[in-house]
Amino acid sequence: MYISRVSIKNYRSFGNIPFEMKLKKFTTIIGANNVGKTNLLESIGLILSQDITMFRKRILQAEDINYASRLKFKQEILNHSIPFDNIEFPEVEVQLTFEEMDEKQLSVVGDWFSTKTMDKAKLTYLFKPSSNFDREAWVTKQREKVKVLMNEKKGIQKEDLLKFVEFPIKNYQYIIFGGNDRTNRVDPYFLSMLKLELLDALRDAKRELIANGDYKLLYRILNQGEENAYEDIKKVLNDLDEKIKGNNQLKGIRKTLIEQLNTISLQGADDNNIDFHFSTLETGEILKKLSLIYGQDPITIDRNGLGRNNLLYISLLLSRLAPEENIDICFRIVGIEEPEAHLHPHLQKHLSTNIEQINAQRDDLQIILTSHSTHITSSLKTENMVVLYKDKSEIKRHYITDGFEENKKGKEHRRYLEKYLDATNSSMFYARKIILVEGIAEQILIPSLFNLSHGKTIDSIGCNIINVNGVAFKHFLEIVKNGYFIRCAVLTDGDVGKKTENRAVNLKNDYEKSYTTIKVAVNEETFEKELIEANKSGLGKEILIKALNNTRPNKGPEYAKKWKNEIESDVFFTLVEDYKSEFAFNLSDEVNKVSKDAFQVPNYIKEAFEFIMDSGS
Repeated sequence: MYISRVSIKNYRSFGNIPFEMKLKKFTTIIGANNVGKTNLLESIGLILSQDITMFRKRILQAEDINYASRLKFKQEILNHSIPFDNIEFPEVEVQLTFEEMDEKQLSVVGDWFSTKTMDKAKLTYLFKPSSNFDREAWVTKQREKVKVLMNEKKGIQKEDLLKFVEFPIKNYQYIIFGGNDRTNRVDPYFLSMLKLELLDALRDAKRELIANGDYKLLYRILNQGEENAYEDIKKVLNDLDEKIKGNNQLKGIRKTLIEQLNTISLQGADDNNIDFHFSTLETGEILKKLSLIYGQDPITIDRNGLGRNNLLYISLLLSRLAPEENIDICFRIVGIEEPEAHLHPHLQKHLSTNIEQINAQRDDLQIILTSHSTHITSSLKTENMVVLYKDKSEIKRHYITDGFEENKKGKEHRRYLEKYLDATNSSMFYARKIILVEGIAEQILIPSLFNLSHGKTIDSIGCNIINVNGVAFKHFLEIVKNGYFIRCAVLTDGDVGKKTENRAVNLKNDYEKSYTTIKVAVNEETFEKELIEANKSGLGKEILIKALNNTRPNKGPEYAKKWKNEIESDVFFTLVEDYKSEFAFNLSDEVNKVSKDAFQVPNYIKEAFEFIMDSGS
């Protein structure tokens, strides 16, 4: 069983138009900060979490209700022309759809089917005004209060009046129901068989790895076994207590203490009896004294590094998911936020791959992972990866491989991207504008040329440079054409006179003409030759020669003396042809030092920049 679809309305960053997203058995969610990844996981917790903290969170605060919806509600209160029964009181709604249940799971969700074929079940959390709430009286009271305020403060602005309109949060209540019938309230016993474990981004790993509290992760894991699981430890502790009572040193200390108490205390001698005690025999109290040590040279948790503790924390959480842990729990969903926290890149990749494998081995486990790490995302399957992004004020989602055809061509694109989206190129999904280039020289120089042309960094407009290391643009453009990216420019060589001279033309015909979000900018020569030709004289010439001299300190000055008026483009290119990346670094340094008019940007690159600068939406 797994949650195949989630729908969220009016919960925090999710607005009045329901946000809907399909989920996979293993789903990786990426996206910018504050786009709603955490809110999505916590919305699932409103239904499935059994932790006491989430029980409390089910009774929402006003701030948990979408701000835009609350603002619209208050504006309707101020508009006296709107009858009270036409005012929309915001309702928070979260729906989870379940599919592919096994026999045991079917027995649990049997009352929650949402289709006639009984192949899907649905749970809904609804937070709305209670049935006995007198909406008319409440609206009337708010409007009268505002009217009095307007009379007292002449000229008060509408924006200020909104602050005085209350939100009736105390009159809200939640229900959780199954299927399509609101009266079909969910039995807590059956709901407890479906459980969410959430490892949040602000986790305190060290705190959770010490079992000194009922809600610490380590304590919950230690305390999940049978009641008699620690009887042997209890017996040892009981024997230890007997040894303590018989110890001569402790007997002497006890006698002295009693004598002093009898002297200074108002209590009788019988009341001043004391003794030494090592530990209670209550299982919970024994467990709270346990702590972990980790490593070949064992050290305690509070002396461990943050990375080690986070790795141990994740391992401990996954160990708690063992299927034999509790026969009553038939399904678990685990939300892991930013597993990369404090881990070095190799460990990030290793961890993400193994988490995916653990999920694949279990039929009763679903994992949702959120990340900002390209090392994590480059290690996971693209077909399970979804981007959350904002389009104006609305949150939208886009699976990376959405739109790929289920045929040989589509499988070829998937296979190529799985192989090629290494940590660097997977960064393309963290921006909505991208420039695709052929090689390292363009990757180095294009940001400097953009800064020179527009007086700002390319990062500041939310654009990434993606080096495809060749001319395999079509695999990346198959992703771009499916709708997530606002703008994509391709910078490529025309290959005039070569066997591949139709390649760029075909790219234009297949993608630029068909999709308004794509521009294929083609040069006549190579990237370096275009730069040389555009700056063969004047200030640009001096900049090129400085970069050449730094790249070829022996050959450069020798040839530079011959170029009195203009650079010989073919000769210059021959000098840097085998040193493209080094020349690009040196030219980038020189370009970063000069003003806009000192160095000329080739026209085809200017056109690509202008295209990218267009918002496109």
